[in-house]
Amino acid sequence: MKSLKYKIFLLFVSILLIAQGITFYALYVTNQNQEETEINSRLSSAKTIFTELFEHRVEYLSAFTAITAKEHSIKKVFIDGDVHHLLTVLNNQRQELDTDLAMSITPDGVITGQLQRTSIANIDASTGESYFYNKIDHGPELGKPFMFPSWFQSQESSYIYAIDGLHYQVSLSPVLYRNQVVGWLLFGFEINDGLADQFKAVTGLQTEFVLKEQGKALLTASSKQNTSLFSDEKKLHIINNIDQSSIPKELIATSVVISQFENRELAVYMYSLRENIVSMLEEQWWPLMMLATLTLLASLTCAYLIAASISRPINRLVDHAKVIANGHFQKKIIFKEKNEIGQLANEFNHMQVALLQREEAITRLANHDLLTDLPNRHRLNEVLKDLKNQRFMMLHLNLRRLKDVNATLGYDVGDLVIQALANRLQNISKQQHVQFLVHIGADEFILIVDSMEVNEVSAQINKELEEIFCFQGISLQLQVRMGIALYPEHTPDVTKLVQMADTALHHTRNTGNLVQIYQPELDVNTVERLNLINDLVQAIPANQFELYFQPKFCIAIKKVKHVEALVRWKHPTLGMIPPDNFISIAEKTGQIEALTRWVFTAAIVQCKKWNEIGLSINIAVNISAENLKEPDFYNFVCHTINQHKVGPDQVTLEVTESSVVGDTAGAIKLLSQFKDYGLKISIDDYGTGYSSLAQLKQLPVHELKIDKSFIQRLEKDVDDQIIVRSTIDLAHNMGLKVVAEGIEDAFSLAWLSESGCNYVQGYYISRPKPASELTPWLLNLPRFEQSDFQI
Repeated sequence: MKSLKYKIFLLFVSILLIAQGITFYALYVTNQNQEETEINSRLSSAKTIFTELFEHRVEYLSAFTAITAKEHSIKKVFIDGDVHHLLTVLNNQRQELDTDLAMSITPDGVITGQLQRTSIANIDASTGESYFYNKIDHGPELGKPFMFPSWFQSQESSYIYAIDGLHYQVSLSPVLYRNQVVGWLLFGFEINDGLADQFKAVTGLQTEFVLKEQGKALLTASSKQNTSLFSDEKKLHIINNIDQSSIPKELIATSVVISQFENRELAVYMYSLRENIVSMLEEQWWPLMMLATLTLLASLTCAYLIAASISRPINRLVDHAKVIANGHFQKKIIFKEKNEIGQLANEFNHMQVALLQREEAITRLANHDLLTDLPNRHRLNEVLKDLKNQRFMMLHLNLRRLKDVNATLGYDVGDLVIQALANRLQNISKQQHVQFLVHIGADEFILIVDSMEVNEVSAQINKELEEIFCFQGISLQLQVRMGIALYPEHTPDVTKLVQMADTALHHTRNTGNLVQIYQPELDVNTVERLNLINDLVQAIPANQFELYFQPKFCIAIKKVKHVEALVRWKHPTLGMIPPDNFISIAEKTGQIEALTRWVFTAAIVQCKKWNEIGLSINIAVNISAENLKEPDFYNFVCHTINQHKVGPDQVTLEVTESSVVGDTAGAIKLLSQFKDYGLKISIDDYGTGYSSLAQLKQLPVHELKIDKSFIQRLEKDVDDQIIVRSTIDLAHNMGLKVVAEGIEDAFSLAWLSESGCNYVQGYYISRPKPASELTPWLLNLPRFEQSDFQI
C-alpha cells in the first residue's frame, strides 16, 4: 500500500498541472485576441478624444465671439467708425483669448479691420542660434469685401477660413445696437503644427490635418515625427485608403472630418505603427509566464509540505477525537480507506451530529426574534453586507396605536397584534420583488425590496393590512407608518441606511403622515449641526456676528435710499457662515429672539452713523414668526429707535408670508401697531408662501418683495415674466411698492424697469457688503446709462 503522503502529493501535482495547463492555454488565446481589441480601443479612444476636444474648442471660440460682440466698447467703436480705435479694441479682445486672427466687418461686408499673428524667424547675434517670435500684422484683406457673405445668414458655430495658404478655425457673430446689425466680429485659431502636436500628446497617435479639394490632398499641419517611419508615399496611402481595408498591416489609422465647405473638406488623420502596441502586449506576456512558473513551483512545494503535515499528526488526532466529540468544534473529515484517517473520520462524524444540532439552535437564537420567529437586527446587518452591490429600498415600519392596545388590553394582546402584523408582512415577503423582512424589536419591522415605486409598495402593504384583526370580540384595524430610504441614492454606506429610514419614520410622527421618504434636511442631528447648535449659544456674547448691507436701487430716481441688513456669522474655526446655515437652528433652539434683537440694534446704530454723515438710508430688517409672538417685541423696537434718535420711517420690517400663517390675527394686530408707529412693512419672498389675496388685503404692508426664484429666469422663462408682471400690477393696484430681488443681469434690470417695478436688489446692483465698504459705494454711487433700463 502506497503511503498516504505519496497519494496526497500525487493528487496535488495532478491538479496543479491540469490547472496550469488550462491557465497557459487561456493566456495564449487571450494574448492573441487582445492585440486587435487594444488597437480598436486605441483608435476609438483617439477619435472620441479628438472630437470632444475639438468641439469644446469650437464652443469656447463661439461663446467668446458672441460675448465680445455684446460688449459696450465694441458697439461704440463700430458706431463711431474710428478705424485706429477699432483696431486697438479688436487687438485687446484678441489678446483675451490669444486668438491668431481677428476681423471686423461692416454690415455690407467690407473688412475694416484684420489682425493676423505670424511667426517671424530671427537669429541671435550673440549665440548664432535661430529662434521664432510672434508678430501681429494687418491682414492682406483689409478694405476688401468679405469672401463668404453667405456666412452672415448661416447658423453654424464655426467655419474654416483660408488666408494665403494658412487655415483658421473661426467664429462669426453680429454686433447689435438697438436691435440693428452695425457690424460683424470674427475671431479664429490657426490650424498649425502646434495644434497637431497638442492632439498627438493627448491621443498618442501621429496627427495630420489635411485639406481635400478636387480629388487632391494638401497637408496643412502635422505633428513632429520620425520621418524615417512615415514617408510621404505612406502618408498619402493612409489618406487615400483611411476608410478601406487596404491599409498596410504594419499601420493603424483613423480619421475625423472636421468641416466641409466650398467643395473642400478638412479632416484630421491619426495613425501609428502597429508594432508599438503589439510590443507592449509581448512585453506583458513574459512576466506572466515567469509568474505562472514560479506559482507552479511554489504550489508543488506547498503540496509536499501539506501531505507531510497530514500524515504526521494522525495518531495524536485519533486519541483526541473522543474529546472533540463531547462538544469541541472541528471540521468534518471524510476518508473511505481503512487507515488512521478512516478511524479519525468516524470519530469526527459522531461529533458532528451533536455539534450541528447545537450550532443550529444557537445560530437560530442569535439571528431570529423569539416573538415572531423573523430574522432580527443581527441578521439584518449580515444581509446588508451582501446587498452592497445592489439597488434596493428599505422600509422602516412602525405599528400605530400599539401603546393604546397595551394600556387597554394588556401586553399579551399587544404581542398577539405584533405577531398578526408579522404574519401579514410575511405574505408580502414571499413576493418576488421583496428581498428580506426583519423584526428589529417591539412593534418595528424592516422590509427590503427591489427599487420600485413608493406608492406601489405602500399600496401592497395597506392591502395586506385591510383585514380587521379580531380578539375576543374587539376589532382592531392594523395600520403602519413607513420611513423609506434608498440605496445607494441616499448613502453609499449600507450601515447608515437603517438610521436614515428611522429618521424618515420619526418625521411621520411629527407630521402625521403615514409615509415619508428620507431627505437630508430631515436629519437634524448631524455632528456638524450639533456643533453649530452648541456654538450658537456663545456666538452673540462673543461678538461673532457681523451685519452686511445690500442696496435696493430705486429705478425712478436712479439712487439708493434703501438697504437690507443681512447677518453673517464669523465662526472662529469654520470661518464665515451664511445665514441659511444657522437661522433655522436659531428658530428651533429658541435663539432667534436674541439674534433678531442683535441684528435690529446693530442696524439702528449703523443707520444713525449714516445720518451723521448726511446719508438718509432706510434699513430693512428681517423678523421671524417667533419674533411676532414675543409679548415685548413692539416695546423693544420702539425703545431702540427712540434711544438712537432714528426716524421710524427709516426702518422697514420684512416678514415672510409663512410667518403670519400660524397666528394671522395676532400678526396683523402687531404689524398694524408698527405701521401706526411709522415703520414700513414689507412682505418678503412673496409667491413662495401660503398667503391668499384675501389675507394679503388684510395685512398692513407697504411693499411686496418678489422672490428671486421668479426673477433669475426672466430672460428665458415667459411664465415667470407673466407672474412677475401680474404681481407688479396687483401690488400697484393695492397701493403697494414692489421690490424685485435676485437681479443678476442687465436684461432683468431693463425688463423690470419697463414693467414698472419700484426697487431692484441683487448682485447686478451690488453684493452684500459690510458698512465700511458700502459707505464709500453709497457716496459715489455708480451711474447707470439710460440704455441700462431699456430692453
